[in-house]
Amino acid sequence: MDRDWARLSSAIAAARDDLELTQPQLAKELGVGRSAVQKLESGHQYSKVTPLHRAAARRFGWTEDSVEAVLAGGAPTVRGQHGDAAPKADIEDSEVDELLDDLTGRVRAALLGGKVADATAIALDTADEGDVVIIWKEGEARDLTPEERRELEKKWSRLQRAAHEIFSEGDTQ
Repeated sequence: MDRDWARLSSAIAAARDDLELTQPQLAKELGVGRSAVQKLESGHQYSKVTPLHRAAARRFGWTEDSVEAVLAGGAPTVRGQHGDAAPKADIEDSEVDELLDDLTGRVRAALLGGKVADATAIALDTADEGDVVIIWKEGEARDLTPEERRELEKKWSRLQRAAHEIFSEGDTQ
């Protein structure tokens, strides 16, 4: 499958411009040098999506699958926009209570506490056998330094990639 890296570069540059950020400002926010942002916007042909692509997408508020959508010729989707990939479920409060009752105390406490930093849903397969949902919840204990935040984002990105690999089509294990 051909990936349109030039299209992704243009989308990244446009998103940065829409936020009225300079390349040095975005670089500083992402914890990289300006040349790294220049490379992202240059049309460089990468061998795979990098953690920097993912970090930029998160900064722009794109949904988790937006990078791949742009590489495939589509457009990024901003979280909260009409048409997000995961429509809100229409469930009653009693159904939410039942769902929470099925969870362990630790999982229930994690879901109900803190703020959602990011989340992803990975389809088990194309036959609608369900989804694996991974949610990153921020703790409320203290503010993170930019370096600590970047390290957590790197770990989150690695976890998402690993989960996608485990549940990807063609998995023969």
